[in-house]
Amino acid sequence: MASKALADAYVACACITRREARNFYYAFASLPRRQRFAVYALYAFCREADDVADGAPSMGASSAWQNLEAVQPFANEEKIGTNEKRQGIERFRERLAAAADGCALVPRDLALVDAIEQFGVSPQDLADVISGVEMDLVRTRYQTFDELQDYCYHVASAVGLATLPILNGGVPPTDEMREHTVDLGLGMQLVNILRDVSEDLDRDRVYLPQEDLVRCNVDQAAFVRKCMTEPLRLLLAFEASRAAEYLDRGRQLLPYLPRRGRACPWLLAEIYGRVLRRIIDSDYDVFGPRVSLPAAEKLWLLATARWRTG
Repeated sequence: MASKALADAYVACACITRREARNFYYAFASLPRRQRFAVYALYAFCREADDVADGAPSMGASSAWQNLEAVQPFANEEKIGTNEKRQGIERFRERLAAAADGCALVPRDLALVDAIEQFGVSPQDLADVISGVEMDLVRTRYQTFDELQDYCYHVASAVGLATLPILNGGVPPTDEMREHTVDLGLGMQLVNILRDVSEDLDRDRVYLPQEDLVRCNVDQAAFVRKCMTEPLRLLLAFEASRAAEYLDRGRQLLPYLPRRGRACPWLLAEIYGRVLRRIIDSDYDVFGPRVSLPAAEKLWLLATARWRTG
């Protein structure tokens, strides 16, 4: 971090991550400082892109120079049209292209430029993330698991793939490492889908594959009304088993990484695995209070992560 502007950009990205990341922030905290701040830069960029798709405006270059904090969502998301969101997403593509060429269109992107240059982060992986958040503008249902898997790859696995060179100390990852990273991202996103069933219904979104709903004879009308039925509970159990399998395959990434990079993916797999276990232990009460881990439990996992991962 040679300049004050670059240092300020990294601090701004850290602030965004601390405020928004929740589970991720505890995992990122396990990394050495240089790697940790590089991951903050990636997370902040991806988070901003996701916020634009959800209805928060992208900061233009002029206003961003005066304010390094994250933007807040519009008070009334419905007022933000799809075309305006698409324009915001295109702006992020422009920012990414510039960052890949070593230029920052907004001050926070100085950190992104530095992370790409220092660790060999693939701009294509970040481009896939942008394409993923764009999917939420046009799709509210997924007919098959293959369709859902493609969505999960873009919004979750691609984030992990972008982060992977940082975890690997700047060394290009192998195909095996990328494969396990994809699995870890899929498992985490499937847990998110299970945890957020109720919240997504409020937004007229259903990420559970329609083919699975039909196969398990789930009453769609009752489901939309948030009525728990035995067929729905069986479906959720099936999806939970699928998520657990992907998390288990994702954990196989750890031996490939240098020791200082292992705690972060271990923490992510452990935190999401525990959230999944709580969903299962609640007998799949996805319409009740949102499942999360208390901060004290996350801090304990963070404190013990290094010796658990060798």
